[in-house]
This record gives sequence, C-alpha cells and structure tokens, in this order.
Amino acid sequence: MPVGEVTMSTWDGRGRSGQEGQVREFASEHSYPEPPSALLALWRDPEFLAALGARFGGVGEPQIEERGDRVLVRTKRAIPVDKVPGFVRRFLANGMLEQVDDWPRDPDPPIRGSWTVSGSMPATMSGSHEVRAEGGGSVVVLRGTVKVNAPLIGGRAEELTVREISKLISRQQEFAASCLAGDRPAA
Repeated sequence: MPVGEVTMSTWDGRGRSGQEGQVREFASEHSYPEPPSALLALWRDPEFLAALGARFGGVGEPQIEERGDRVLVRTKRAIPVDKVPGFVRRFLANGMLEQVDDWPRDPDPPIRGSWTVSGSMPATMSGSHEVRAEGGGSVVVLRGTVKVNAPLIGGRAEELTVREISKLISRQQEFAASCLAGDRPAA
C-alpha cells in the first residue's frame, strides 16, 4: 500500500455483501522521519493529546493510565451530529464517543497496540496500531473494522463511518507529523 493511502474492504461470515453480519475493514499507512519511540511518546503525551482533541472534536482532558505493562490512553470526542446524514443521526444519541488506545509500556519495535471506540450507538469500531522502524524513521499502520447493527442501513452507515474515520486518521497523522517537526500548537 502506498504511504498515506487508505484502503477499505467488506466481508461477512457468509461471504455475501449487504447482509446482516457485514463488517467494513480499513487500513492506513503513514511514514515519519522519527524513530518509533518518538511516535509512541507523542501518542502518550498529554499536551499533544489535548491539542489533538482541540483540533478534532475532543471533549475534556485525555486520560493516561498505566496498568501493569500497558498504557491506556482515553480520549472523548463529540461527533457533530448536525452534520451527520439523517439516516444515521437517529442512531447516535448525543454523539459522544470514547476512544481507548492500548499501548505496551516499554516496547521494542515493532510497537503493537490496539484501539476501540464506544458510545451510545449500535456499532462497534476497533482495530490495531503498529509502529515499525523503516529506513531512518518509522511507519505507522492503522487497521480497523466497523460494524453497524442497524437493519436496512447498516452497510451504508458502515461505509460512511469508514470514510469519515479514514479522513480523520489522515488529518491526525498529518497533525502528528507537524508536531514532531516542531510545530506544537497549544491546546
């Protein structure tokens, strides 16, 4: 996959699209000149996370919790419900989502973590992060799945969700690159 490209595919347990049980998968890959340790430090930095939240719909302060050999990063985000198509809006309740990123405390590259997004909605979103050394820098690969449990609109809602998540991931990765290059905007 070319750097910065997002791919999407659809699969289900019966091998037929458009049926109950359909899941949308996506992947995104981004390169950085910094080593994996710098990226992991950034994704755990409260100031960076606050600035990221301020730029991309974050609500409240990010929470960073060390649990044994893991570090959990919790962030909350408000979906702009007024900009969501009507066929999806009724399923979003108040539009509040919580993302939990789970990273190893003291990893060696490749660094592997996971993420989940939850909220008051009939959907599941989860995936993985991988940060690996490449050349003199690193590559971040994000993979995810989206499943919407809503009769008749599930496939359309999944496609819309993946499209919007993919845009958000790209913008967040660009923001991270800018911050790593020294442009650290205030929260």
